[in-house]
Amino acid sequence: MKAKRLYILLLLLLTTLAVSAQKDFFLFKAARAVKNYVDSSVIKTADSSYIVVPKKPWQLIVRHKIDRMGLKMHSVIDTDEEYMNWTPYVGTRAANSLGLWFGYRGYGLGYSVNLNKRSDTYFTIGAVGSSYGINLRLRTFGMTEFNGDIYLKIKPDQEVLNGNYDFEILEPIRVHSLIIDGYYMFNHKHFSYAAAYDQSAVQVRSAGSLMVGAMWNAMSVRYNSDKNAALVSLMHDVGAFKVRQGSIGAGYAYNWVPTRGLLINGLFMPMLALYNRQVVVKYKTEFDDEDDNYDAIYDEEESTNWSRVTLTFNARASVTYNWKRFFLNVYGQWNTRSYKYGEEGDGRISDWYVNTSFGLRF
Repeated sequence: MKAKRLYILLLLLLTTLAVSAQKDFFLFKAARAVKNYVDSSVIKTADSSYIVVPKKPWQLIVRHKIDRMGLKMHSVIDTDEEYMNWTPYVGTRAANSLGLWFGYRGYGLGYSVNLNKRSDTYFTIGAVGSSYGINLRLRTFGMTEFNGDIYLKIKPDQEVLNGNYDFEILEPIRVHSLIIDGYYMFNHKHFSYAAAYDQSAVQVRSAGSLMVGAMWNAMSVRYNSDKNAALVSLMHDVGAFKVRQGSIGAGYAYNWVPTRGLLINGLFMPMLALYNRQVVVKYKTEFDDEDDNYDAIYDEEESTNWSRVTLTFNARASVTYNWKRFFLNVYGQWNTRSYKYGEEGDGRISDWYVNTSFGLRF
């Protein structure tokens, strides 16, 4: 589901439905003022030899989306008796959704339904302007099945395990993730971000722009139950952790128009995670000699760690074709962030999605 500035859309709808007898009504005056502001803000900032604003401002769009998120965790245990290097990979299955979006010059709202059974919940909201883009993505999921690379050696030199294996646990690993990112394009007179990502404008000549951006990432992971005592032990006694990252960066975006109606966009922005805070919750584990396994966790201990500045990446790409009143667009985004919480472990979070849209202007 996606929504963009609902109040603007409602006011614009009021304008469309207005009749001459109601010209003096306050709400219609307010709606006309908002409509004029939206129209003028789009038109006045663009060089018409590079960016064309469609005469038909309303859009009806059918959208298909596929998305996925993955988490790589890593732990090393080195004792007098054994050495273990362990990297589990946890992630959602690729999920598909289909929906409709309706709006005025990029401001609007939409609704989508899932096409397959999801292993997660996913919510996104965003806004796109001539020189900016803002996105919020909220995701939660839990997995009991995953795979991982494991190397286990009994010292001094007896190798026990070495390879990639499938695992299943009794209680799920639960992940909650919130990502907010935003961009600002400096060359908005010649370069249109909206032309590539919401089709409220049309790029007719190639142009690029330097850009700056910021991202906030908040994620929590927990598997702290007695049934997962063995997993907690393998993760260096860590049963839950939280990651908070604030990043800023600079990059470049380019709109290439190889032929009339066709637009190819690429955006790449390295980012520095200047704020990098982790909260780690460790437990002691109880080993059951009869079952030859861990069966309980106890004595919760929480600590806060601050990591060094890390490098992250944000990339987008888009292909758009405009003809007459119609347009077809495919765009995707990929993010990756790394984290480390002391000697206990580290990991990487990645997520991506691809949107395909077919739209009509009227």
